[in-house]
Amino acid sequence: MMRAISIAELARGVIACGFDNASIDELPRFAGYVLFARNGEDVRSVRSVTDALRARYAGDLLPIVAIDQEGGRVARLREGVEPMPSMMALGAAGDLELAQRAGEQTAFDLRRAGCTLDFAPVMDLALEPRNVVIGTRSIGNDPRKVAALGERFARGLHDGGVVACYKHFPGHGSTHVDSHVALPVVDAGEATLRQRDLLPFALVANDAPAIMATHVLARAFDANAPASLSARVGTTLLRDELGFRGMYATDCLEMGAISRQGTTAESAVAALRAGADLLIFSHHPELAEESALAVERAVETGALPRARLEEAYARVVAVRSAGEPPVPIGEFPPHPGVGREIARRAVTVVRGLPHADPTASCVLDFGADRIGLGKEAPALEVLALSIEPQEVDVDRALAFAAQSRRRPIVLARRAHMHCAQAGAIDRIVEHFADALVVSVLEPYDLHCFGSARHLLATYGDDASAIGGLADVIFGGIMPQGRLPVDYAAAVG
Repeated sequence: MMRAISIAELARGVIACGFDNASIDELPRFAGYVLFARNGEDVRSVRSVTDALRARYAGDLLPIVAIDQEGGRVARLREGVEPMPSMMALGAAGDLELAQRAGEQTAFDLRRAGCTLDFAPVMDLALEPRNVVIGTRSIGNDPRKVAALGERFARGLHDGGVVACYKHFPGHGSTHVDSHVALPVVDAGEATLRQRDLLPFALVANDAPAIMATHVLARAFDANAPASLSARVGTTLLRDELGFRGMYATDCLEMGAISRQGTTAESAVAALRAGADLLIFSHHPELAEESALAVERAVETGALPRARLEEAYARVVAVRSAGEPPVPIGEFPPHPGVGREIARRAVTVVRGLPHADPTASCVLDFGADRIGLGKEAPALEVLALSIEPQEVDVDRALAFAAQSRRRPIVLARRAHMHCAQAGAIDRIVEHFADALVVSVLEPYDLHCFGSARHLLATYGDDASAIGGLADVIFGGIMPQGRLPVDYAAAVG
């Protein structure tokens, strides 16, 4: 006979929280935990943390151990794993089999670290050039291609023993406001949203094991509540209409977009009432505990039906049961080098020739915050410049290139949002007609480089993206990538 589950256990059984490593022994027994870079960036250190978490559940159902491992700039694990480029690079490469291999390799690395759920793939569309919170995290702007590639990445995660969580429903790609800071509002009509933002989720909903809600106010669906707190979105639309049967998780309930809707605990109860199953708290376990107590009280007072809480608990238990156990750290990976292969195949020629001689080239790198091409080709002379350079910086760049007597390779970052950078690159191309200009983040700045004879796009400045770029421009490989956003949107 099954034992009765208390309201307190049910409430803690629908919560996942982030934490500091020093607090592991004091953590409440929640349904799951979310890892961030503060918990470690290499497989071995993170594995020690996840082993400690599992040890606290000896003999009981193990918790969800979740992580954001999308590739590109959103990758909590960076050492001892296969470097993966951004989702947008995957979109530019456009290969379903490659997407599945990426998912399988990611799952392998996550299981070595002891993780059971990946908050990926990203299904948001690349629709707004000013949107940097999604940006290269998006596969592209074609809903069907995004769905197809995202589904194959998720299938790879599944085959590798990790649960995929598609995000951010019903779409965060058409607004430039960052939901970490404030509440984004989408004013597009319902017909547009259904044919565009919603479509990737609609195409995968039937078989999706988990979907994450976004803190976006989509007025056409609910004019009063953000999606994460909206029953019209989380229940009527996602479950009743799209047929989703998996676990519905909130985005972090500590984010700025949601904190203005009431206290964190009030938002937690509202999210459950709206149809959420797993409540996420990224930073403060004490807020998660307060919210668990608020959920208890809501059930006791009738503000939240116990049946709704039990339903959420059951769906979370299903995901807890689905995660495969860790694999030994020393096992050989299934697809070594797949990240760099994706990045190499993603490089896109907009015009001109993509090749250069590293011994006869110098690099002018705008907005660099990490080692770039210089690591791939030590013979290069590299000058790092501000993302929004002053005139004196441009003069310095021109003098640097002239004195080196080398062909400039110009790495541009969001020049469409940084007018001084766009003007600087214009001046460089005016003085050095053979300059090779590379848009290294979202390709929306391509229209800024109308005078550049040689123009490429890559989709990130992480290690794998820069490595793939180096393979193309210095290795003589002809790139195969295609712009994953509309050409008109990219070039103006």
